[in-house]
Amino acid sequence: SSGINAEWPLRPGEIIKQKMVEMKNQNEKLSNENAELTDRSQTLGKSYEELIIENENLSKQLKDLTETSQNTEDELTARVNILKEDLHEADKRADNSERQVVYLLKRVQQQEDLVAAYMDDYKGTGQFIDDSMNELIDI
Repeated sequence: SSGINAEWPLRPGEIIKQKMVEMKNQNEKLSNENAELTDRSQTLGKSYEELIIENENLSKQLKDLTETSQNTEDELTARVNILKEDLHEADKRADNSERQVVYLLKRVQQQEDLVAAYMDDYKGTGQFIDDSMNELIDI
C-alpha cells in the first residue's frame, strides 16, 4: 500500500476536489477573459457605429462640396460668357464709334472745303465790288 501512496499521495476524493478547484479557477479565468472580450467587442462595436456615422457625414459633406463646386463653376462659366458677350458688344460699339469719327472727320473736311470755297467766292465778289466802285468813281 505504500507504493500506491507514493504514486498517488492524495486520495481519489482529494484529487477530484483539487481538479474541481483547478477547473473552477480556470472557469473564472475564462469567464473574466470572456467578460473582457465582450466589453472590448461592445467598445469596438460602438467605435464601428461611430465610424459608419462619421463616414456618412463625410460622404454628405463631400457631396455638398462637390455640388457647391459645380454650382460655383457653372456660375463662373456663366459670368465669363456674359463678359465675353459684353466685350464683343463693346468691340462692335468701338468699331461703330471709329467709323463715326472717320465720317465726322470727312464731314469736317467737307465743311472746311466749303468754307474755303465761300471765302474764295467772297474775295472774288469783294474784288468785283471794289472794281465796280472804282469804275463808278472814275465816271
